[in-house]
Amino acid sequence: MAYENWQPDADVYSPDRSVRLRADQAGQVQVDLQDLHRHTDESLAGQVRAAARVALAALQAEAGAAERSDRPDERRYGHRW
Repeated sequence: MAYENWQPDADVYSPDRSVRLRADQAGQVQVDLQDLHRHTDESLAGQVRAAARVALAALQAEAGAAERSDRPDERRYGHRW
């Protein structure tokens, strides 16, 4: 992956902003960490998990929006999505 040309689909931070996670739909992930002296192993793992959950939700929402734009409007037929 060439980082200078790479365009992530999700770019999120952990709640305390010590973890920045960038990811794309193809599964490429870049994680940047800062202020590690503030964390224990467990607290850092919690921050990484929190950022990963937000990134995953963003990627799933983007994929769902793309899928819906490819389908005809199903609401006309009484379906809800």
